[in-house]
Amino acid sequence: MSGGGHQFRVGLFAGRVTSAKDTQLKTLQSSSAEAVAHAHAGAERAHAQAALAYREKQFLETEMARAKAHHEQLRNENLALQLVVEKERIARLQLEAQLGPRHIGAAQRQTIQSALAGFREQAVSIVTLPGDPEIAAFAGEIKVALEGSGMLVTVAPALIQRPERGLALDVGANRRRAATALAKALVDTGVCSGPVSAAEGDNPDLLEITAGPK
Repeated sequence: MSGGGHQFRVGLFAGRVTSAKDTQLKTLQSSSAEAVAHAHAGAERAHAQAALAYREKQFLETEMARAKAHHEQLRNENLALQLVVEKERIARLQLEAQLGPRHIGAAQRQTIQSALAGFREQAVSIVTLPGDPEIAAFAGEIKVALEGSGMLVTVAPALIQRPERGLALDVGANRRRAATALAKALVDTGVCSGPVSAAEGDNPDLLEITAGPK
């Protein structure tokens, strides 16, 4: 074989090898490009999913904050309504107390009896206005409370030109201590809504309660 033919075959073989390497390189480059593109696509999808999850999280947090604010508003409105209802109830009770007849409850009666227990067998008179059933009933309840403490109580109607509202005392010089205890008990228990007026009587042993209109 001549030298020229040998060189031709070597060059042909080298060209084939180069072509095969180029093909492999192109295939590898193509595969790498596809892999990179796939990776980029996956990253974009992951980024989009993360962004969507973040937006959903923000939406849920916003809704939760809104629900919490709404709940707080409802709670405040409910408290305000309860206050209004309680004020109306108190106003109604006060009106009923103002318009209704006066009474001495069991707890009030017990307190009065305990406060006046040291004045057993001391005389007290109650004066009422004739013809007023409410005053007569109230005076009767005062009588029961005082008798429960051991005091001696009488009730009698009398004409009074200018009767004071509520209860008033006529007190002799010897009965001031009992009168002070009586007035304090009546005020402390709420039987009287204000101070009990008192006047000094001529009789030193007098202790008289005048029950006037409400």
